Amino acid sequence: MEKKTTQITGILIVSLLVCASLVAVITLSPLDKGAYTYKLNTFQSYDDLRSFLEKRFTTGNQGRSYDSPTVMFLKESGVANDGSALGGEVPPSYSKTNVQVAGVDEPDIVKTDGTYLYVVANQTVYIIRAYPVFEATILAQFRITNVSISNIFIRGDRLVIFGNTGGYYGHPLLEGDMKVGAISQDSWWGGISQTAVNVYDLSERAAPALVKEIRIDGGYFDARLIGEYVYLVATEYTYNILYAVDETNYTLNVPQISIDNETQSIPADDIYYVDVPELSDTMTNVISLNLDTNDVVEKSFMLGSSQTMYVSQNNIFLASLHYPYYPMLYRTGAESTTAEDQETTILHKISIDTGSVTYIAQGEVPGHILNQFSMDEHNGFFRIATTSGNNWMEGSQTSNNIYILDDTLAQVSKIENIAPGESIYAARFLGDRAYLVTFVQVDPLFCIDLSDPYNPRILGELKIPGYSEYLHPYDETHIIGIGKEVDPSIDADKVHTPGAVYYTAILGLKLALFDVSDIEHPVEEAKIVIGNRGTDSPALYDHKAFLFDREKELLIIPVSLYEIPQNKLDSVNDTGITQFESDWGQFSFQGAYVYHLSLENGFDYQGRITHQTPEQMQQSTDSYWYWGSSSTDIIRTLYIGDVLYTISDSMVKMNNLGDLSEISSISLS
Repeated sequence: MEKKTTQITGILIVSLLVCASLVAVITLSPLDKGAYTYKLNTFQSYDDLRSFLEKRFTTGNQGRSYDSPTVMFLKESGVANDGSALGGEVPPSYSKTNVQVAGVDEPDIVKTDGTYLYVVANQTVYIIRAYPVFEATILAQFRITNVSISNIFIRGDRLVIFGNTGGYYGHPLLEGDMKVGAISQDSWWGGISQTAVNVYDLSERAAPALVKEIRIDGGYFDARLIGEYVYLVATEYTYNILYAVDETNYTLNVPQISIDNETQSIPADDIYYVDVPELSDTMTNVISLNLDTNDVVEKSFMLGSSQTMYVSQNNIFLASLHYPYYPMLYRTGAESTTAEDQETTILHKISIDTGSVTYIAQGEVPGHILNQFSMDEHNGFFRIATTSGNNWMEGSQTSNNIYILDDTLAQVSKIENIAPGESIYAARFLGDRAYLVTFVQVDPLFCIDLSDPYNPRILGELKIPGYSEYLHPYDETHIIGIGKEVDPSIDADKVHTPGAVYYTAILGLKLALFDVSDIEHPVEEAKIVIGNRGTDSPALYDHKAFLFDREKELLIIPVSLYEIPQNKLDSVNDTGITQFESDWGQFSFQGAYVYHLSLENGFDYQGRITHQTPEQMQQSTDSYWYWGSSSTDIIRTLYIGDVLYTISDSMVKMNNLGDLSEISSISLS
């Protein structure tokens, strides 16, 4: 425990230093109040662009602020796709990436088409023949020079790879719209990183052929695949575009895009901005790519720093948090909190229609969001769940809200002050319903009726110990929750905030099944707790690690298991509470836990699979807690037919889905 206590202390110190640094940066960036038109504007010249950014910089952050996106249009190019389908034997049923919106695919590090696996591991892309299982083998593996690979899409015979360039280059200097020189390659800020998109033809899986290559300034943010169209978002801080040489002199670095090794600077009159009440601190580039024709459309928008993206079938929604820290930090104790002092989430709606990209509207709601599942679009209305306030400042308290906006992002209704003093830990919008999990001591599951967007209503509430961090639909009347078990009686005398639990009360990993058929009276129908305090799963924060198939009654999650030795658990104190119940467990296992889940039997444990040998497991006991991961950690699972595939950076293992017996494995190196 002494080593673990030291580690916790170190983490807390680093976290406090990071938070202090963020506050210091944001304090220098007060919001510039004024009149805003919310119209899409363009620049007439690079001098106009320079003047715009200089004004924003000097007003907002003394020449070193984060900056905003701009809109660019580029000529389209085309390379034909032969559209050939996969050949050979028709594969059986197979699992797909767990996504938020049906028909809107999300990129991941593992994809399958039912015959092949496409795996990103060790900065290498592996193409593996996976079916039939006894013919499983690596057909191809390759890296992309100077690109750090993030994730991939697969569609028919097209493989799309996203990443960031590891190298930098110097932008040309501009004077009167003419190039007059170049910034040295060894400039101290290193130049501009770029988002990389590589598209490969997989007609021959053993010999992928590059058919489209795109590089655009800025870092990779996220992407979606709808039909044949890939939509990519990349962002670049505008302090890279307008670099402050000193307090009065700036260098303009015009953004660039390269398609198939043809590089061009973005013309000034193809750069657009939206006059919005936020600092323009990022250039948000939105690219659509038609995988059938290889046509590219690119636009960029000067916006605030987008932290979260939600994509429906028709629109991209970008959310950025704004908090005026300056008035909060310098407010006297006698001053009360005003609406202008509160954090807000600024929203941008961008239409995506068969490859076209059009800025539609901007909106704003109080509070901050948790993740992409806090947002949803349904029947033309946008719904968003936020948490406002904080529990650490005197006179302040958190509350939770749901706002419903129309197609112009104008608010039409709201529910505010849900569960005062608590925060949203999980949110899920499903058709005419919303489900919220808030937490501070117990786990209230709120069931909210949104069938009338002008009159949303909380109809049901369930309070149970613990909390869920991810909610997943089982069917129309049941919800699966994954989170942590909590015993609020543990160290109840050590709470720091009234009503809150001490961190030692958080125990093992919890899976729960909620019956919401009677929306006014939700019930926890079944639950299971895995391990002791410290037990974790990437499915808590990455929904793509969660595998569920209702027809197969199959639920699989990767788990890092921490357990308290039995001899400690057998020790009971005078009050009847296990003496070491709140202790950190010792790392004992990492792998995939397999359950059958049904309404009749709840969670029926089938077994578990690991990629670690007994020797590796023993070596990991002392070091795993510190490093948190290993190349043998299972991070994704999927099935093809009756075979379960588990994937780590070190191997792909194949097991019989019926009895979990091992069939074979493939080493990734």
